[in-house]
Amino acid sequence: MVLIALLIALSIERLYHSPDALHWQFYLNRWQRWSAAKLHDEKWRSAPASFLRMMVPALFVGVLVLLLNNLLVTFLVSIGALLLAINCEPARVHYKAYLKAANRGDDEDSERHRQALADYSGLNNDALINQSLIWINYRQYLAVLFYFVLFGSFGALVYATFRVASDAEKRHESVDNSKSYWTRLLWFADWIPARLAGLGLLIVGHFSRALPVWIRLTTMPYSEPKKLLFEVAENAEDTPQHPDDKTEHATCQLKLMRRQQIFWVTVIAVLTLFGTIL
Repeated sequence: MVLIALLIALSIERLYHSPDALHWQFYLNRWQRWSAAKLHDEKWRSAPASFLRMMVPALFVGVLVLLLNNLLVTFLVSIGALLLAINCEPARVHYKAYLKAANRGDDEDSERHRQALADYSGLNNDALINQSLIWINYRQYLAVLFYFVLFGSFGALVYATFRVASDAEKRHESVDNSKSYWTRLLWFADWIPARLAGLGLLIVGHFSRALPVWIRLTTMPYSEPKKLLFEVAENAEDTPQHPDDKTEHATCQLKLMRRQQIFWVTVIAVLTLFGTIL
C-alpha cells in the first residue's frame, strides 16, 4: 500500500498543476489565522502552546487514521497527505523560466528567477541555482518520502509542518535564525534523511569520488544537512561541464537528484516485495 500510494501521488504531482488548495501550507495558514482569532489568552502565545497549535492539523490527521482503522481510508488519506506535503509547482515554474532566460542571455530575468528559487528553497538569497534545486528536491520529495515510509501520512505532514514553519520563521525574524526553534527542529528532522539522501547520490553518481566526502560529513554530528548534500552532489556528478553554459551544471545536478528518487522508490519496491514494508 505504501508503494502504490507513493507512486500514485508522485504521478499526480508530476502530471497535473496543483492549485494552492492542494498544498499543506494553505491549510496551515488558514488554521493559524482561525486559531489566533479564537484564542486570545496570552498563554496561547508561548512557545510550547504555539508549537502545539502548529502541530494540531497533522495530529488530527494521524489520530483520525488511527481511529477509523480502515485500509481504504488509510490508503486515500496517504495519497492526499503526500500531495499536500509535496509542493514543487512554484519551483518548477521558476526553474523553467530561469532556463529560458539563461538560454536567451537575459541575465536580469535569470537572476530574478534564481533568487525566487533560493527564497523558495529556504536558503539565503545568494545561494547558487544548483544548490537551490538540490535542497528543494530533497525537502519536497526525499525527506517527505522517508517520513512517509516510516510514519505514514502523519510523518509526511509533520515534516511538511516543520518545513513550512521554519520557512515562515526565516522570513519574519530579523534575529539570528539559527537560534529559532522551528529551524532547529527541522535540522534534527533532516539529520538522518539528508545522510540517506547523500548515500543515494553516491550510488547513482560517481561513487568512489563522493564516498570520502560522504563519510567525512556523515561522521560529523553537527554538519549541516544541506552542506552535506551540496558537497556530495558536487563530487557525485560525473558529467563534464562547459564553462559558457550557465544551465548545464544545475540541470546535471537536478538529474542526479531525480535518479536518486528512482533509486529510493526501487528500494521501497524491493522492501515491499520482501514484506518489510506493507
